[in-house]
Amino acid sequence: MGAERYTKYLPPMVAGLKEFQKMGSVESIILEEMEQAKCDVEANQWIQTATKKGLLRRMHMMGLQPLQEQDTEALRSDVLAKWNAHRPYTWWILCHWLDAYCGVGKYEITLDYAKYTLQIVLALSQKQKQKDIFLFWRNLLPANILFFVELRRNTHADVAVMTHQGLKGGKWSYGEIPFVDFSAI
Repeated sequence: MGAERYTKYLPPMVAGLKEFQKMGSVESIILEEMEQAKCDVEANQWIQTATKKGLLRRMHMMGLQPLQEQDTEALRSDVLAKWNAHRPYTWWILCHWLDAYCGVGKYEITLDYAKYTLQIVLALSQKQKQKDIFLFWRNLLPANILFFVELRRNTHADVAVMTHQGLKGGKWSYGEIPFVDFSAI
């Protein structure tokens, strides 16, 4: 774009001078930075469109601690989960929140009415969310409910019937860790 953005506002007799061309190229950089800053400020007003910097700022205001290796979408998910927090008066709301935060099928949930217990068992791929889920829901659930958030560690039952060749041919993965055949190396 260069100097055109600046020089189009100048009279034609000075727009062609080298000094004004140079000033225009410097000013155009400043104007582009200002336009980008304006776009970022506008995007950071909403969680769905915020940049990583905006999400980190919002997390700081909400009292959340981001993990250092989190990408923008993981930050967005954490902020939305906290932002949309409300008491789960229905089973559907609780399951809907877990679907949004963990992903569909990446947890199992059990409510035992007789014992007043609620147990959430997370897939291994959701290990980093275990503590956050416990702390978040411990504040929302009634005090007389025993609440547990655990990891589904023993996947032996899933693969016990399979042979080595079956695992190799089926492209089976352990959580998000794919099966690797080291015998070919």
